Formats: sequence, structure tokens, C-alpha cells
Amino acid sequence: MKHNYNEILDNNLSINSYLWPNDRNPFEFIETIVKARIKNIGLHIDFINNFGVNKLKQELTLNKINVTSVNSVGYFTDPYYFKQNEKFLQIAKIINPDLVCLITGGFFGGPNPISNEYVSNNEQINFKNLRDDTNQKIILLCEQASKLNLTLGLEPIGSWDILKKGHFNSISSCSKLIKDNNHKLIIDLYHSFTDINLDTFLRKSSKLGLLQFSNINFDDNFRPIGRKTLSDLNNKNNLDLSKYIKLILNRKDNMKLEFEVFQSDINEDPKEIILNLKNEILKLL
Repeated sequence: MKHNYNEILDNNLSINSYLWPNDRNPFEFIETIVKARIKNIGLHIDFINNFGVNKLKQELTLNKINVTSVNSVGYFTDPYYFKQNEKFLQIAKIINPDLVCLITGGFFGGPNPISNEYVSNNEQINFKNLRDDTNQKIILLCEQASKLNLTLGLEPIGSWDILKKGHFNSISSCSKLIKDNNHKLIIDLYHSFTDINLDTFLRKSSKLGLLQFSNINFDDNFRPIGRKTLSDLNNKNNLDLSKYIKLILNRKDNMKLEFEVFQSDINEDPKEIILNLKNEILKLL
């Protein structure tokens, strides 16, 4: 069966607001999304606060824009961010996204940039005890989200970010944490491109809630250090984005595909990235 990728992208492509500068009018982001005829967006808390949650909700409803994700709850190891979870869930309830991104936090807190609330005390790192504790906290947060009719999207984090981002690092370990409830996984290619279970999970798992994608920027020692836009493809150390995107577009469950880069990752005008994204993807397919 030949798929009409152009039509599927029209309905399923999403762009995360992380690429939008904090000092630039957030309303212009929504205007650009509408101009690009994109029907879905991902949102992060700074953008929501800059816009105003109730005003943003009105604009989303007016323009019939679906929210694929809001970022992020969790960060169980960080004394500041962990305390924001209840407040964040209440904000998410207003926005009503497909998924609320859940990131566990690194062994020394998080998220990046490094939180000054928590620093190493030079004790021996005990990942088992930390993960056992987080397991219980995830159960409670899942229950709390379910009471608000929100679905969490637990994100496996690349092991290179285990100290300051997330301490559950594989698709298999994260899948075990949500196997007995209705919550999902968010798979971010930047964090999961090395995972042995990636292809199979993307192809057929009912626990997949969203694929976030970008190309990857590697340093001189071939370690991942950031994200690249599709216009940065140069046939050197690139992910096989065509394969991963097709795995999602060929699914039969209307799975969403969210482009996620950060302002610090890009040299171009974010407006132009948004307007050109569909065509950039179609070139890959």
C-alpha cells in the first residue's frame, strides 16, 4: 500500500515551541504555525507562561490547533523542579495536551542548565536506590495525572545525560514503569537513537505516545551534544531520519510526529524553519 505522506503530515506533524526565542512575541509562533498549515504543536512551560495559559488556550481553540505535548513534569531528584509538578499538571489540564512529558531528572538533579539547587556531595552514586525511589514517585504521579484525565508521556533519556537529565535511560526500563496503566512513552530520537529496541517499538508498540525528532549534532569525539535542523543534513554522521519518520507515518493509529530543536541549536530564523519543515521532510521521504 502506497502512503500519501503529504496528507499524513498535514494532519500529524507537530512543532515544539522550544525553538521559539523567549524574547520574541509568542503570538507570532502561533501565527506562523497557522500560516504553515500545521495542526499540532508541542509547548514548554516558559512559552505557556509568556503567552498566558488562558489566552493561549483561546488561541489554540480559535485556530483548531492540537497540543501534542507539554514539557515537563517529573525531575524527582531536583528539590526545586519536583515541587512544581502539581502546579504544572493544573496548567496542563487547561491546555489539554495529548501527553504531558515526564522526565525523571538526573542523579544530581536537573533539568539542564544545571540547577543551582542541587550539587554533588561527593557521595558514592547508587543508581539502584535512586531508581527504586523514583519508581514509587512515578506511580503516584501517574495516579495524580489520571485523576485529572491527563496522559503522561515518560521519556527515556540518553545515558550520556544520566547525571543532570534522567536516570531511566532505555525504552525497556521505561516501558516497565507504565506497563500497568494507560500512560505512554515519548520517544525522542536524540535520546533513544542508540536503543536496541527503537525500531520495533516505533513500528508496533501500543505504548508509543509520540515521536520527537531532529537530526543530531556530534562533537569531535562523536558524542551527541545537541540537535540539528533538517536543513543541516550533510551526509556526515546523520541519523537515518527517513526510516524513523516512515515508521511513524506508516502506523495506523494517527501517531503524531513532533519536531523538537532548541533555540540554542539553530542559526536560522525559527519562522523560516517552521514554514519550510513540511517540504524538508517530504524531501527525505
